[in-house]
Amino acid sequence: MSVPVQEFQAQRFAKWWKDLGLRKLLAWQATILVSQMTTGYDESVVGSFQSMKPWVKDMGYPDSSRIGLITSIVFVGGFVGALVASPTADYFGRRVGMFVGSTLTFAGTIVQSAAQTAGMFIGGRFLIGFGISFTCVAGPSLLFELAHPAMRGTISSLFNVLWYVGSIIAAWTTFGTGYMSTSWSWRIPSLIQGVPALLVMMSVLCGLPESPRWLCANQRVEEAQQLLAKYHSNGNLHSALVIHEMEEIHILLEAEATVQKSGQNSWSVLYRSPANRKRIALVATIALLTLWNGQGVIAYYFSPILTSIGITSTPQQTGINGGLQVWNLLFSLAGALLADPIGRRTLWMISFVGMILANVPLTISSAMYAQHGYKGASYAVVIFLFLYDAAFNLANNPLLYCYPTELLPFAIRAKGLSVQVAVSQTALTVNQYVNPIALDSIGFYYYIFYLGMLILGTCIIFFTFPETKGKTEVELAALFADPKLDCADPITLEGMEAALGHDPNLCEKSAVVTKNEVSNSL
Repeated sequence: MSVPVQEFQAQRFAKWWKDLGLRKLLAWQATILVSQMTTGYDESVVGSFQSMKPWVKDMGYPDSSRIGLITSIVFVGGFVGALVASPTADYFGRRVGMFVGSTLTFAGTIVQSAAQTAGMFIGGRFLIGFGISFTCVAGPSLLFELAHPAMRGTISSLFNVLWYVGSIIAAWTTFGTGYMSTSWSWRIPSLIQGVPALLVMMSVLCGLPESPRWLCANQRVEEAQQLLAKYHSNGNLHSALVIHEMEEIHILLEAEATVQKSGQNSWSVLYRSPANRKRIALVATIALLTLWNGQGVIAYYFSPILTSIGITSTPQQTGINGGLQVWNLLFSLAGALLADPIGRRTLWMISFVGMILANVPLTISSAMYAQHGYKGASYAVVIFLFLYDAAFNLANNPLLYCYPTELLPFAIRAKGLSVQVAVSQTALTVNQYVNPIALDSIGFYYYIFYLGMLILGTCIIFFTFPETKGKTEVELAALFADPKLDCADPITLEGMEAALGHDPNLCEKSAVVTKNEVSNSL
């Protein structure tokens, strides 16, 4: 199936701002990205509520254990939601998963905003967490599966970058309403939290496209081809790009059908094959490494850290925190844009080595201030906090969902992301209760524990993380295949590598992909 190189590459690398189909596609994908703003908004706004007297009064003057429950209940909701988000996205479609998640989140914000008691507020936050898990499973899947091949890495990396947009909006919203003396000081920010969810609901109702892979898997092949043609090739059903994308989907689905016929079309598919055990182990590892690297201590306890080094005034802390959030957004965006040029594995390594290099002087500076009260040491702490976050956000933010989505083939993508969300919510709950105790008990020595975690994480990345940069979905699915396994029954796709941008000499080379090779990797 040879195709002219120039025709294919012209479609594959078309400038989106000059291409009507790509502009429409990116507009739809922007609504998927918006869903992650809710997560960043939520994790920032509750911390601000605790400094508002009307909120403290309306919640019945909660003690530290009740505040801990109010904060962590959203993670509990996320864990429970992760268990049912995958079946919804798999059986009813990614669009339905997005709609259900955004509807639950919107309902949760209404309950939270109208809360008259702490119990009602907690119930609303549980619903928010429950809904967020749906959008965190269906959102990255739909984003990846809809994306134009030339933009798949970048657009997938942007999903979690919007976390900081939500966080910044929450910070400035609560800063503005914090001067109010009534319960509207916290009810207004709570209501605003529902806006992203409402936008996602409206986008689904207005025609957000479904995943072409899900359509093909559910015998809606013609609809999938029309969708790819409309958004990837301006309506040309017979373009080289659309033909290759449909062939790629066909190879994967045929291989996955072989797996499903063997009785593995259930959660057990995640652990029955060595390849999938490796994938799920990596997905769970990513969830833990991104949360147990010390950055969470900075994110959730930034104010106490500043207080411990002598920066106590509210204007100083507010200014530094506001600057840090913008700083984080910029480095997350930089990481998303670098994911394709330098590769995912390289970006992970740079991020973790950078955090190690920031952790050591941060610990030393904190110790010098704690033991001797040096003013210069306090300023050094702030500088290295910023550098720590910069290194963290280069990979841990943009690749949190992008990298697992690439590692997981279509058949187990939603299930695998559900596992990631469940592990993340569990780790966040543990952090919520362990971090304050550790900081109070051992102070800056707690950073040393995370230095060990960073070194361990760097070793894990170096020895186990595969590079996914520039690979087709067929190649990604075959990443974990055992080369010793029988690879008979070949499905030949001439020029697969070349057509997808790996080899300019399309007519001189062809690639052979086997159904069994892909099946053995599932």
